[in-house]
Amino acid sequence: MHISIPTSEELAGEKGKKYVSYNVHINGTYHCSARYSTLLQLNDRLKKQYGQGCLEAFPGKGFMYMRPEHAHDRRYRLQRWLQKIGGQKLIVEGETFQTFLLNAQKEVQKGPEQDVQLEIFLSNGKSVKCDIMSTDQTDDVLETAAAVIGLNENLTYYFGLYMVEDASGKYTVRKLQDFESPYVSLGRAPEGYKIMLRKAYWSAELDEALYEDPIALNLIYIETITDIKSGSIVVSDDVADDLANHRANKDRKNFLSIAQKLNGYGDHTFGHCMTNYPKPGTKAKLSLGNTILKLQTEDGKEHTFRLQLMRCWRTATIFPSEDLKKRFPPDGLIEMDDKKCTVEMEFEYFFESTQKMGWVKFVSPQTIHLAMCLQFMVEEMLRTRKKAPIKKPSDRVGAFKPRRQKEGAAIDMDFLTSDAGGAAAPANPMAALLGGSAIKISVTLSELKARVEKADQEQDNILIDMSVLGIDTATEADPDDYNEDEDGNAFAALVGV
Repeated sequence: MHISIPTSEELAGEKGKKYVSYNVHINGTYHCSARYSTLLQLNDRLKKQYGQGCLEAFPGKGFMYMRPEHAHDRRYRLQRWLQKIGGQKLIVEGETFQTFLLNAQKEVQKGPEQDVQLEIFLSNGKSVKCDIMSTDQTDDVLETAAAVIGLNENLTYYFGLYMVEDASGKYTVRKLQDFESPYVSLGRAPEGYKIMLRKAYWSAELDEALYEDPIALNLIYIETITDIKSGSIVVSDDVADDLANHRANKDRKNFLSIAQKLNGYGDHTFGHCMTNYPKPGTKAKLSLGNTILKLQTEDGKEHTFRLQLMRCWRTATIFPSEDLKKRFPPDGLIEMDDKKCTVEMEFEYFFESTQKMGWVKFVSPQTIHLAMCLQFMVEEMLRTRKKAPIKKPSDRVGAFKPRRQKEGAAIDMDFLTSDAGGAAAPANPMAALLGGSAIKISVTLSELKARVEKADQEQDNILIDMSVLGIDTATEADPDDYNEDEDGNAFAALVGV
């Protein structure tokens, strides 16, 4: 966890008494503001629970009030204290620290806890609206979304909620953590940002665990289609026809088995970065997947770094040059001491060609997100090696909030029957072979059976199988035999559309 306190501000409390509030950023994003006394109380609780040896020395309280511009040293030492905590998994995942972060964000919201609707997007640009509380934490919202779309609850945590720059998911900002409220975080995000449901695992071998659930299968299928259309997955000539045939036959499993072997499958892209490899000042595209970090330089060469050969990595706040600032999007830089700063990452790598260790550095607006992804990937490798199961909703400690979907609430299930969705034109010409015209169908439960059969006759690239809906396409539909109450799952299965 990357924690920083780039700025502080002077506020007026009760009876006009002034105090300094410290603006805490977590993983590159503003999370909350906290005053010295609040952080001191947290320090006392953590010291009692874990011992002083686990914490950085907490800065002492001064005898005289210091304005923010005179309190640089205290802000820096508070930042060091928080960073010491952020580097300890036991404390970070503990209830004391998690509760502090969630409550601190709620306080900054400056509004009552209330019933709200949160729109969650899928990778094909379609969305579902979930009834939640404005202060629900990420795991609560994820479980609610999984229940709304009909996903097997034991498969919930194969997926995660991500903040993305637009509905297409072209630019992933970060994965939402459980110490925050997705609704509050989205409210603070720049205009155009969305919350998206995507895969939260890295190994393609885990795909098979989802194949027997039709909703999970369709989720990873449409995510793969979207990546092909965007050019993230490179489709070669020799497999394009096979993919097109499997898609036409609605054979998702074989489609995915081929896609898994393609360059870029399962990769997360992080846009452009500046790196010192193979020489200082190199501009490259950055991606990560299948335990490999890839740098594609402007000359078209791809340099790969295996996670197993990285001894360590670290992040540091830097003040970039004026030239480097121009290469960053507005939200890629933050203010610190009236200056623009960003985060640099470096890792120590064993180069097999020279049999020596060396440091590789890069700067990117996505540096912190990449560092988080590396951490998630390592945790997955360790879990897989130990053959430990992935987390389930029933594993959560303590009482958790169940799905809050209101009975009888109108859920936006107006999806396209074509997986082409609203995606942009394929960046890869081969991806055009996987395209198809979109037929928009708005349905009610009573119309579902007849509409799907009609769409099957008119369109050969329907995303969801008839068998998933419990419909025998060889027989004629009889509206009188259709039970709306019992077939709710059929309606939810349209999530794959």
